[in-house]
Amino acid sequence: MEKKELYIFNPENDLALAFGEEGYTAPPAARQLRRDLQMLPAWYAPCGSTIMSENCGIDAEWLEAMRATFGVDISCMARNHLQNHQFEYKPWGWNLDLRRRLIGECVAEEQLPSVSYIDKLRELSHRAITIKLHQYISSVINYPLPPCPVELRTVGEVREFEREHAQCYVKAPWSSSGHGVYRVLEPESRNFEIWTRGVINRQGSVLCEAALKVVQDFAMEYLCKNGEVTFAGYSVFSNDAHSSFDSGIVSSREYLRGLISSRIGDSAILDSVKQAVQQFIAKEIAPSYDGYLGVDMMLYDDSGIVRINPCVELNLRMTMGAVTAIFGERYLKEGAVGVFKVTMSRSEAERQAMKARFAQNQAVTDGNRLVAGILPLTPVYADSTYYAYIEIL
Repeated sequence: MEKKELYIFNPENDLALAFGEEGYTAPPAARQLRRDLQMLPAWYAPCGSTIMSENCGIDAEWLEAMRATFGVDISCMARNHLQNHQFEYKPWGWNLDLRRRLIGECVAEEQLPSVSYIDKLRELSHRAITIKLHQYISSVINYPLPPCPVELRTVGEVREFEREHAQCYVKAPWSSSGHGVYRVLEPESRNFEIWTRGVINRQGSVLCEAALKVVQDFAMEYLCKNGEVTFAGYSVFSNDAHSSFDSGIVSSREYLRGLISSRIGDSAILDSVKQAVQQFIAKEIAPSYDGYLGVDMMLYDDSGIVRINPCVELNLRMTMGAVTAIFGERYLKEGAVGVFKVTMSRSEAERQAMKARFAQNQAVTDGNRLVAGILPLTPVYADSTYYAYIEIL
C-alpha cells in the first residue's frame, strides 16, 4: 500500500545544509517565514496529501475554503501527532537537522531518508555542480556560453580573479539564496577580505563568476522520481539588490516559454538547453535524489546580443519557481497573467494595510481557476509577518 505524503515547509533548508550537521538553529526571520507560510505546499502537493501545521485549527478552516474555491483536497496535521501515522515525508528540502527533529517527534527512522542519502544531497548541492553542468552543456550543444565559474581556495586567488573580472560575483559553496553571494564592488575592502577568508575557512572554497549584464532572470524546474526526470515548467522572476527572490510571473507554461524565447529570438536554443539540462540531471542527480529541483538561468546582453546563461544556480529542493509553475498550470485561468510575491510587514500599521489590500482586492475565480484580484497563498494570521500572494495583472 502506498504511503500518504506529508509536506513540510522548511525554507531554512539551505542554511541548515550549509551548517552540515544536526543541531542547527534557524535565525528568527527564517523561523517566522516557516510559520507564516507553512501552508504553501497546498498549491503543489497532490490531492489527498497532508501538510504539517503549527496552527491546525486555523489552517484546517483555510484549507476547507481552498477546497470549496479551487478544489484543493489537502488536510493538515499537528507536528506532535506524527508518531501515530505512516507517511512519505516531503519537505521543502532535506537536511540532517530536519531528520533529527522528526525523529524527536517519534517518527520512525525507516520513514525517513538515511544520513548517507542527505550527505549525498549536500554534496550535490555544492555550487561546484554549476561547473559540471556548464561543461556538460558546452559539450552537447553548439552555443556560445559565458565564462565558466571557477572554484578557488585562497584569498590571493580570489583577488587575482577580481583583478581580471571587475565587479565579479563570489559565492559560498552552500548558502541560502542571496545570503552567500558577494558582488565585488570594492575589491580592496577589508570587509570583502574578511568575508572571503571566513567562507574559505568554513567551507573550503568559494565560487567566482564574471559579472554579466542581466536582461532577465529565469529558471527551469524539474522533478526527479524513481530515477526518472520530467520537466516541471518555467519560472520567470526578478531578484532584489541582494540577489534574493523578489517576484515571479505566473502564467501558463507556453506563455512563459514564449516570453523567454521572444527575447532571444530563438525558441530552438531554449529547447536545446532544456533537453541538455534534463540529460545532465538524469545522469548526475536523479540516481541519488527524489523531488523537485530548479536550475536558475539568465538572459544577458553580450555586446548587443541577448544570450542564455544556462547554469547560474542549481537548487536541489522545492523552489518558489516550481510553486508558480505548478500554480499556473493547475489553478490559473487560461490566458491570465499574474505576479507572485513574498513580502513582509514590519509594523502593525503595515500588517493592517496588507490585510486591507487583500480585502479590497479579493480573488475572483471561474471554475476553480483564478481570473482576477489578489489571492493570498497561505492563511493570514493575526500576527503574520510574511505573506505570499498572487495578483492578477
